[in-house]
Amino acid sequence: MEWLLIIVGLVAWLIYRGAKSRKREEQTESQRAALTVQFDRGDPSRGHGFQAGARTKNSSPARWVQSGESVVVGSFSLTDGLFYLGGLLPGQSNGSCGNCVVDPDAKVASGGEDREGRTMSYWPSYQSISPVARRTFLSWLAAGRDDPSIGIDYVFLYFYGIERRMFVDQASHEALALIAEVRRLLEIYGSSGSFRGYASKFLDAAELVKGPEIYRPTLRADLRNGYEIPLSVRLHLGRKLAAKEPLDATDSLLWILSLPDTYLRTPGTRCFEELAELWASRFTARYPAGLKINAPKTRLKLDYRAASGGFECRIDMSDGTGPLPDIAAVSAPLDGLRDMLNACTEELAPYSRLLGRNPNAKGTIEATFLLPPELLASPTAMGRTLLTRIEQIFGDRKVAGVRVTQLAKALSLEVEAGGKLPSGLCNQIGAFLDRIDIGMEPDRRYGSRNLEADGYVLLFRAPGGAKVDGDAPAYVAARAMVDVAVLAAAADGKIEATEYESIKTEIRAMPGLGGIERARLIAYASTLLKDAPGQQGALNKMKKLAQPAKEAVLRSATAAILADGHAGPDEVKFLERLYRTLGFPIEGVYATLHRGSVVIDEPVAVASEQRAPGVRIPPPPVEAGPVPGVKIDRARLERLRSETAAVSDLLAGIFVEEPPVPAPEQAVPAPVEGMAVRFPGLDAAHAALLGRLLGSEGMDRSELDDFAKNLRLLPDGAIERINDWGFDRFNEALIEEDERVTIPDHLREALREVEAAE
Repeated sequence: MEWLLIIVGLVAWLIYRGAKSRKREEQTESQRAALTVQFDRGDPSRGHGFQAGARTKNSSPARWVQSGESVVVGSFSLTDGLFYLGGLLPGQSNGSCGNCVVDPDAKVASGGEDREGRTMSYWPSYQSISPVARRTFLSWLAAGRDDPSIGIDYVFLYFYGIERRMFVDQASHEALALIAEVRRLLEIYGSSGSFRGYASKFLDAAELVKGPEIYRPTLRADLRNGYEIPLSVRLHLGRKLAAKEPLDATDSLLWILSLPDTYLRTPGTRCFEELAELWASRFTARYPAGLKINAPKTRLKLDYRAASGGFECRIDMSDGTGPLPDIAAVSAPLDGLRDMLNACTEELAPYSRLLGRNPNAKGTIEATFLLPPELLASPTAMGRTLLTRIEQIFGDRKVAGVRVTQLAKALSLEVEAGGKLPSGLCNQIGAFLDRIDIGMEPDRRYGSRNLEADGYVLLFRAPGGAKVDGDAPAYVAARAMVDVAVLAAAADGKIEATEYESIKTEIRAMPGLGGIERARLIAYASTLLKDAPGQQGALNKMKKLAQPAKEAVLRSATAAILADGHAGPDEVKFLERLYRTLGFPIEGVYATLHRGSVVIDEPVAVASEQRAPGVRIPPPPVEAGPVPGVKIDRARLERLRSETAAVSDLLAGIFVEEPPVPAPEQAVPAPVEGMAVRFPGLDAAHAALLGRLLGSEGMDRSELDDFAKNLRLLPDGAIERINDWGFDRFNEALIEEDERVTIPDHLREALREVEAAE
């Protein structure tokens, strides 16, 4: 008997558990898809303060003309239906009919038209409009209802009937056809803000009547539609709030884009796919588990006011958990989301400007260079291919030295052998590598020469591409010392490993530099030592310096090296090579050492030199004592900066591009002098040329050549100089050459902002 009771109890428990499980599954399914709609419709015979209909003598009942049904009104055959035809609508009496009813007894003009609807009132009624306006309306209905030039009042008159059919007649079986027709009208007449607002609200409410199923709306740039968040977005987000689910990247972007005060800028609308992808990456990084929001107490409901003024209704919405929260009542996280949207939009601006000039540039290498780093690995972008090729160059190393032609091939660039790459292209390559945390040398943005097709480039991994302030005094001085050291090391035609190590040691000991600056200078020195053609060219230029300039180089370099009063074997050898390079006798090195009373750390054998007897290196002063290493004090820092500043000026023309032919002092007219202030970074002559282009719609090439020559500028060099300045400011060239020389329209405003800032 006990076993029987146990079995009965077990069966009863299993039945109870199964029933409870089914109930839970039914509730889950209800929460997922079911939406309860309470439709409370007002009295359709009354408007709310404005004209809802007009008087008619036709007492016959009005009826709905189905889609595809043909009727004749006046001289017009109407074949597409979707309007009311007759006299009185249900519930109307005393001769008052709805303003959407086409009365076949109303007079229609035999000719003429009022296409703009000038004779129509703000809330038109078929009964109240003029016979000419009726003729125009019927003609539009008969001709397909798709003429974009027709007055918007005629479109509203037609729309009045559709919204009444949807919400007053509650013709849910026709919902698909009615919704499709309003969407079609919205595509044609959506430029009217008033119609767009009413049509969008209709679609929101009609989707509920069609079938109360909650779904996530399609993400698009034009989600905003009037003064409130679209109902479809509020439903979807309300369901997630009710279920206490965090918002993902798409949910959050839907929310921010649908806000009435969100105005997406041109980069966002033109490059919406890229914006959505960049947003998803940034959002996931900031909110790995999604954005959690507490549900507000405000509940979701829709008050629908008909465009016709003939009725109004309220729709209350709930799912299996009860009334849905309204996301429109939440504002706490919006500031952060707006900031992130603005940042994403701003980063796409250079890419957007390129597509604005050339829509076919999408997917090209030029466009890829302008994409934010997160988009480079996108399956749809060329960037993934480029990243793979760059990684193959590095392998498992952090530094990789390659020929420029090899780098160009990896970046899908075509370069001509034996020539220099244009400045703009060098800047683009550098900016692209910055985005993937790779630095390069030579990098003209930081004072190096342009890349040469047959030259050598060193790539190294560094956050942000190892950006430095190339104009900082300490960095400029350090570069000058590297220039001199490399030239001296190469003076005998061969480079030894110890010489490179010595240069690196000096760089690490240079004052006023951070780790990034030192890394870039070491890379720079490596390229100078490796790239023999460029190095030989620099040596040849130094040999051509005037005698006073050569003497100044020797004085500055010697003073900088011997500033601490000590000269080791490597330093003496350095000076010997520098003297030999500039054509001075090596004896001058030792004469300098004697005059400076410097300490020689070790004897230096110079067997091949014929030296006067009795000349010897003086012993170190007793009080100096042994020095374990180089000691740097504040006084030496100041001396080093002073001496290397001079050598920096002297070598500036050796390691950078050939400057334009210098203009005589009297070449630039007096009125031009102020132009340099307009565009900081350009001298007066180049600023004058840019100002002339900005103030005109463009110039013929011959006109530009004449103007440039009057300013004592070489035209091609001037264009390149201005474009380099443009790349520094706007990441793109300022001057375009086609049939005329012009400045792109989208950059004109940016230039005027630069002027205004000054």
